[in-house]
Amino acid sequence: MAAAGTLRAGSAEALSAFTPLPEQTYLDTASYGLPPKETVGALERALADWASGRAQWSRDWDPAGDDCRRLVAPLLGSRPDRIALMPAGSSAVALVGSGLRANDEVVVPDDEFTSVLYPLLVAAGDRGARVRRVPYDRLGDAVTPATTMLAFSHVRSNGGYRQDLRALADAAHGAGATILVDATHSAGLLPVPSLELGLDHVVVSAYKHLLCPRGVAFLHVAEAAQERMRPLSASWRGAVDLRPYGGDLGDLLPDAARFDVSLAWHPWVGARSSLGFLSRFDPADLESWVGGLATGLAKRLGVEPTGSSVLTIPVSIEPSELGARLEVAGIRAALNGPGVRFSFHLYNTPEDMERAAAFLEGMDLGTGAR
Repeated sequence: MAAAGTLRAGSAEALSAFTPLPEQTYLDTASYGLPPKETVGALERALADWASGRAQWSRDWDPAGDDCRRLVAPLLGSRPDRIALMPAGSSAVALVGSGLRANDEVVVPDDEFTSVLYPLLVAAGDRGARVRRVPYDRLGDAVTPATTMLAFSHVRSNGGYRQDLRALADAAHGAGATILVDATHSAGLLPVPSLELGLDHVVVSAYKHLLCPRGVAFLHVAEAAQERMRPLSASWRGAVDLRPYGGDLGDLLPDAARFDVSLAWHPWVGARSSLGFLSRFDPADLESWVGGLATGLAKRLGVEPTGSSVLTIPVSIEPSELGARLEVAGIRAALNGPGVRFSFHLYNTPEDMERAAAFLEGMDLGTGAR
């Protein structure tokens, strides 16, 4: 595998790794990321081997999960033995919720993404805990001695603003609370120093900014936090010797791998390729290029940058009309409340950013970015 830094963001080689439609500007990574060509090739080979019966699952497919564990750990500022393999972010949050106890208090933003919110509401209801909702920009102030968990998205998908991880980790741990971070819209593009900040749980759905197939997610679990969680989906995959019959819970692995969910093989084969591709870039270069495009669009429009790769621009046009205009313009972006959400990645260029700015020229942009 090539070392980090062998590819430069924005270079011809990096751009040629993707297959964009020439008539479309894709600015919707926050909905789903585009795969590198090598990922598509890996999936096609896996499907062909499945169709022909050539594949040996234990050799060709299942090991991709452990390869992904090693590849994603640096992107989360973690270690492979702290990473559990999940099918979705909501499944990971539900697993974390298994550690809640009666009278615990979980503090979340009042408009948190439902894949974080709903599993916590279910777990709290089952265990007699309480979920308290507060404004996104008041999370740190909302922590009290009664708080046992602080849960939030590092970067909000409904706008792009980012939280100060260090400040919130200090606030939570200062009160004796744990911290759960959804890094789906930051991992791979922004620093997520899980070990450095002592983040207890970090969840990532990989089909967006990590450019993986859907069905791949990761959960960083701090060593102490592993003792509070139950391996609700325990299977042969989380056992020491992978034996399929007999045994007891003492046979489960002693690290985060005991929380693994049995893999849907083909998505993980594709994920191994996508994560390997991303590992060829210097993280600071990725952050500068991709975040720079979003910041450049914000400055071009005279609105406040979000500090991430995601930017939502309020537009005073009915969503149906706005969607029709985007389609005519050949721009793929997301309708997000009363506006449009742009999200950039490695396959985007300054020309894409300028095309988005030109699309919005002459429109009533409301009061600013969200």
